[in-house]
Amino acid sequence: MKLLPKTIKHEKFKEMVRQWLDTHREEYCAFVEEVSKRDRTGLIRIFQYAQFVAPGYAKVVMNKLSDKDNENLSPIEKFLTDADIASKMVEEFQSQRPDSIVPAMLAWLYFGNSWEMMVAYNEEIIQDRNSSFMDRLKARVVIYAAIKGSIKNEHRTKEDWEHFRKVQKSMGSVIPFTDSAIDEMEEASATSEVNDDETGNEKKEPLKRGRKKIRASLDALIPNDTDRMKGKISEFIKLRSSGSDIAMLYIYLQEESHIGSCDITTFHNALSEHYPEHKFVGLRGVQKAHQQLVTPMFGGKRMIDLGQDKKNLENIRLHFAA
Repeated sequence: MKLLPKTIKHEKFKEMVRQWLDTHREEYCAFVEEVSKRDRTGLIRIFQYAQFVAPGYAKVVMNKLSDKDNENLSPIEKFLTDADIASKMVEEFQSQRPDSIVPAMLAWLYFGNSWEMMVAYNEEIIQDRNSSFMDRLKARVVIYAAIKGSIKNEHRTKEDWEHFRKVQKSMGSVIPFTDSAIDEMEEASATSEVNDDETGNEKKEPLKRGRKKIRASLDALIPNDTDRMKGKISEFIKLRSSGSDIAMLYIYLQEESHIGSCDITTFHNALSEHYPEHKFVGLRGVQKAHQQLVTPMFGGKRMIDLGQDKKNLENIRLHFAA
């Protein structure tokens, strides 16, 4: 007897998928081989299934790509919730139709290297010189959605993604956007933790995951010609202090070795503490601007190496050289 979708608890359903996997190994292996192909036909088939059970899904995704804030996935999540795609997948799984990809797809999502494969493939798209601008944007959204969604739904932990990052790099892979996405989530978590302390909110349990927030003074970050550099920074932020401006300032100072090695969060905190009279844009805005500026574009160049962004960076160089 079939179970009604909304009556099945998540752990029970996961066990049902596991039982299917144990008795359908050949079918599962064939599916994994298909989604592993370099032409990505298997992943396209999954996307087409999503569009079939939730008509309009592709349109929602394309609309999200046109937003500057294309990492806010709530519109896509709301669309899938309203479409009740989970119930449809449960019903499809229980139907056991021979031509259905759902049982194998669910087994792959639960028990295979599904999330990691999606992230790795889309990193390759970002770095492929033949990829169009829209393909790169779509790849960024997929990577962010895969990492964030897998953690939110408890398919993966932050530690799992840290391990994935180490394994990829040990094989010589370059994963700039994955690095950026993981770091950004950890920095956002650390910022939230600090805000809770500052507002006096009690935490029920200490957070064990995420990186410890590092603080350093601006003086400590500037090893040479400290007073002159601080003077130039002060002049700069009085005129330009948007998220993009602060991100560009950070990139310039790092590339010219004017500041010691640090992440964008540490740099933002150092500026905020050294210039308390100045109202800086929030850390999240600076992180997003930095992420966009260092995204690989045409011919492996970053966004900051092209067009108006390149001119703005050159103006910063001239400012500090004067």
